[in-house]
Amino acid sequence: MGTKQSNIALLISGVFSLTALPTVAAESNQDVTIDETITVTGTRFDRTSEQQLTVINTIERSEIERLNPKSVADVLETLPGVSVVRNGGAGQSASISLRGTNSSHVLVIVDGVKVGSATLGNFSFNTLSPESIERIEVLKGPRASVWGSDAIGGVIQIFTRQLKSDEWYVGAEYGSNDYIRGSAGVGVEHGNGSSTLTVNREQSDGYDIYRGADSEKDDDGYSRTSLSLKGSQQLDQHWQALWSGQYDRGNTQYDDIYGSGGADESDYANYIWNLGAQYQGDKLTSKFTVNQSRDYNENFRGDNKDVARADFETMRKQVSWSNQYLLADGLNLNGGLDWSNEAVLGDYAQDERDILGAYVLVGKQWQQLLAEVAVRYDDVENIDSETTYNVSFAYQFDEHWRLSATTGTAFKVPTFNDLYWPNSGNPDLLSETSTSYDMTLNYSRNTVSAYISVFKNDIDNLIAWAPTGEVDDNGWDIWKPANVNNAEISGVEFFTKFEIFGFDNQLAYTYLEPEDKKTGEMLIGRSENEVNYSLSYQWHDFDLLANYHYQGKRFAGYGLYLEAYQQLDLGIGYQVADNWQLRLKANNVFDEEIISATNYISPGRELFFSVSYSAF
Repeated sequence: MGTKQSNIALLISGVFSLTALPTVAAESNQDVTIDETITVTGTRFDRTSEQQLTVINTIERSEIERLNPKSVADVLETLPGVSVVRNGGAGQSASISLRGTNSSHVLVIVDGVKVGSATLGNFSFNTLSPESIERIEVLKGPRASVWGSDAIGGVIQIFTRQLKSDEWYVGAEYGSNDYIRGSAGVGVEHGNGSSTLTVNREQSDGYDIYRGADSEKDDDGYSRTSLSLKGSQQLDQHWQALWSGQYDRGNTQYDDIYGSGGADESDYANYIWNLGAQYQGDKLTSKFTVNQSRDYNENFRGDNKDVARADFETMRKQVSWSNQYLLADGLNLNGGLDWSNEAVLGDYAQDERDILGAYVLVGKQWQQLLAEVAVRYDDVENIDSETTYNVSFAYQFDEHWRLSATTGTAFKVPTFNDLYWPNSGNPDLLSETSTSYDMTLNYSRNTVSAYISVFKNDIDNLIAWAPTGEVDDNGWDIWKPANVNNAEISGVEFFTKFEIFGFDNQLAYTYLEPEDKKTGEMLIGRSENEVNYSLSYQWHDFDLLANYHYQGKRFAGYGLYLEAYQQLDLGIGYQVADNWQLRLKANNVFDEEIISATNYISPGRELFFSVSYSAF
């Protein structure tokens, strides 16, 4: 690690020696007034950008529309520190990594509800349509002290569409691989409240995603349908009722990569619902929610649904009570309780567990200095309990420059598969744990904003398959999950956006040194360098967008690397009339061969045309 650490030190010292460096604002949406950006993921309550003590990138609906993505992974990949590994195109599985951590080290929340599989340990981003999304917040670094398990790398919170009363839209799109989409949404007023209902349907014939020697040679298509409802009702001066629901149903075709007659298709049917009440007083804000989520997947062979059939289901019930109290000028107290019950379908030695958590967060402002301390305790049934913390400071030098530093711990509870999978689970597993450090310098002035963040994350008790020292009846070694691995991830993350001659620019660069401390090798699936650049321009009724992504070579294990690749996407939108808009999008313009997972091929050049009507 000596050489690697010196590389980072040189890079850091070089960057901070640039006195004219345009650095600051963690937000990546393209609003000009950075200070008006509000985020909730850091503390569960509204905070302006200058009140946040950790890096939070945001993407708003307007930016999603310009990107015209085919998957949530396409949106997330435009952000600094976010890396995507795809098993094919939009409808296939994709792993999201924050600052080099595992995909299972990312807590995913949809409208305040924790989602994902308790058997696999992560969330299937391919099941959610970008058309259903209003806003995304991506928090970097551990936030277990506020949210609990899984937030080792960070938190991704997704907010579904919300329209005002009498607002509505309809849209349609057609493109490569016989892709077709139809979507609609409407906002309805009811007394002192409103609700939004949206529906989206899309499908594609796909292409052959895998190039293994024994794999199937056929197109792998997908279809998905999303229905969402979101609303609120003001009951009186202080009380408000809240509700949301999301239903996603679809089908994905993939390849039996070993040609063994196994499953090559899956159906999924996932839902969430959330009911809540919020009290807003002069000093106290209190929110109580009850919710449930389901992650269901059925695998089978497409030519015979009874062959290789396997059903997987996770049910999660959650109750949360969160509070924010203004004790005095500049002194805030946050705290609350969380209870959840996770249950899985299958022949497990234990098929459900309860998790109870309690947290408290104190924030204090002294003129230019802002400090925050958070502590949380989680008791996980039949597994070790965990106490996590965050300590953060920020100093505002002047109206343009701000320096913040934070350290914290986080954990990831073992999955039901790790613990109780029939004949191979290990019920003695401990939670994976981490300790991280982060320092961020921010700059903001007029139409220029940027930040540079230096970070380090030490992760212990990583779960991996390992021999138990026993043999089976045939003399073969018995392998089971065990807490055998450790990792150290350090890096630098840079982001800036600025305007030149009417052109809006966004540039992001991430440098990673992700080391497996057991082998001394780079962590599998990571690369040292990743670059994103976006250029947009508004001219009369036209808007233009160019997105460039560079992914450095990825370590594939056994001394092998996947080749680096780059991708350029171009888009143009035309406002035909006040309400009508046409949009043309070309992905992978240079038809690059993109392989982000061994033998899995991303789409070549694609072209999409959409038309939409919005009554806003």
